[in-house]
Amino acid sequence: MIRVLVPLVLLLAACTTPVEDEARLGRGPITFVDGRDTSAGGQVAEMVERWNERATLREQVTFLQMPASTDAHRAQLTARAQDLAGVRDSADCFDVMAVDMVWTAEFAAAGHLEPLDSAEFGVDRMLPRAVEAAKSHVDGRMWAIPWRTDVGLLYYRADVLAEEGVDPPTTWAELRRQATEFAPGRGLQGYVGQLRRYEGLVVNVAESIWAHGGDLERPAAPETKAGVRALADGIAEGWVPREALAYEESQSLAEFQAGRALFLRNWPYAGPVLAGPGSPVAGKWAAAPLPGPSALGGWNLAVSRCSAHQQTARDFIEFVTGDENQRVMFERAGFLPTSTSLYREPGLSARLGPLRESLAGARTRPTSAHYDELTSVMQENLHHALQNPEAVDGSLDLLAEDLARAAGGR
Repeated sequence: MIRVLVPLVLLLAACTTPVEDEARLGRGPITFVDGRDTSAGGQVAEMVERWNERATLREQVTFLQMPASTDAHRAQLTARAQDLAGVRDSADCFDVMAVDMVWTAEFAAAGHLEPLDSAEFGVDRMLPRAVEAAKSHVDGRMWAIPWRTDVGLLYYRADVLAEEGVDPPTTWAELRRQATEFAPGRGLQGYVGQLRRYEGLVVNVAESIWAHGGDLERPAAPETKAGVRALADGIAEGWVPREALAYEESQSLAEFQAGRALFLRNWPYAGPVLAGPGSPVAGKWAAAPLPGPSALGGWNLAVSRCSAHQQTARDFIEFVTGDENQRVMFERAGFLPTSTSLYREPGLSARLGPLRESLAGARTRPTSAHYDELTSVMQENLHHALQNPEAVDGSLDLLAEDLARAAGGR
């Protein structure tokens, strides 16, 4: 029996290994998917065009935009990966996927991604925390390459605060005072953020919780409840408009850009949009660190297991994450680079200085192969609490129980 099995094993290995090698070394057209390109002037699409201009006709990249909502984006990536599990060389494969840093572990654990060689992409030049988020916590392998990092910023009407002779707020108490005292007389909303029931809600509430000394992993703690109550009370008092409960990034940015809000919480990409031609608030705004730690955001680039052209996919990722391209994307789109050397460049260091301060104090959301379950229960309980201030205590006590179950994938 052993003499029969050994040749059979060798035969199977001979049949399967070349197929795997062919995919890994394969060159050809690929599809790249990212979220909705909301950057000023559509800079992600421009980046893909730069690749296509320099690449051979055989290795052109097709750019597909996912929905603006991060949850809908993730759902479509997951559905496609599940549909093509075990499939190679399908025209429907998303060869290179932009994945939120908190999705990477989940996608890797589900078997949707190809492991990557960190040396091939020079990840030792990248921000350590961004690299850590792209690694497996089981075997240390890289499952994605950090592309752009992100921190929340407080955008504010600099003209209004200058008239009042005050600096931007550094605490939530100051934020509430300025929003309630300075905004109403000018016909402005006090503060807008992203409070719709989606991933952005978790980020926004986490930042308020951290500013009050709490932690998402201790939902029942008094400090955590105080952070949630600060936002819930803001909605009840009116300085946070109730409409913000349906806002994602684009809606909150539109409110501020139209000149209808005093303060806005958003990501760095908003800066070039607000400063762009025709912006009603161009020259009237500025940005500062949030009144408390920001959530660390960011997007990684991963190669799908279904890709038959993985060499082209890896070459494209190397192009996108190279210093030259990261520099262009920061200057034109406001995407924070993951390359540490860019933060020291004389031409960029002055502009990156305030952002570096926010990055240094940024905190991470829970990392888990079951993040879908974790964020689902967080969104449900937190959104309910913001709608009903009297329910904050009960919602956070329930969240503590729900998170314990979700951490195990239940």
